[in-house]
Amino acid sequence: MPRESMVAMRTVTRPSLAQAFVLAVPLAVALALDDGEAHADVSSWLAVGGGAATQLAQGAATRNVAGALTYSVGVGTSPLAPFVLGILYRGTTMVGLGTDLGGALRLATGSFARGNWGLALDAGAAWRTWGSGAFGDAPLQGVLTLGSPWGFQLAAGAEVASLDFGVPAQGFFAALEIDLLRLTLMRQGPSERWWPNPNPAGGHEKTASLLRW
Repeated sequence: MPRESMVAMRTVTRPSLAQAFVLAVPLAVALALDDGEAHADVSSWLAVGGGAATQLAQGAATRNVAGALTYSVGVGTSPLAPFVLGILYRGTTMVGLGTDLGGALRLATGSFARGNWGLALDAGAAWRTWGSGAFGDAPLQGVLTLGSPWGFQLAAGAEVASLDFGVPAQGFFAALEIDLLRLTLMRQGPSERWWPNPNPAGGHEKTASLLRW
């Protein structure tokens, strides 16, 4: 096969691998979740925020630093469980660089899902069409989110390696976010002293219902 044809085939294949992974994440989780969970209340997330990001291009001596806009949406298992497994789609727009779109598995504490203090860990991959391959086309992405009452949360993420075995990504971002569903539909806990939520998704914790404030 001529060298030109092999290069063209590689150019088409690399983004396709990333797209396939991003689309396959939700399907894999849906098949893994117990069928009975589909009939129960689920956890849900819808967050937006802003912060900063840094990316290192192949061969560059200094990093590119940019403002970042973050947004994510996802669903998971019952918020009343000690731990919640879910799926999440995340976008990160780095001003002056480009936008990453990705899918991930989320493992969160039940308290995070219920709009209280808690942690969530996302592991997945992003699809990157900007940078002409110098920043990597399909980076693996991990994000750790610290959640607090009233929907506020701090997210810190890293992009490494590349699913297409090409140029490895070397990036980081941090953002202060507000999750609109953790603030409203999912919310229970200390914030109800000032703003009661009579019917949170999944219902109130049984232990909390015995200690109403």
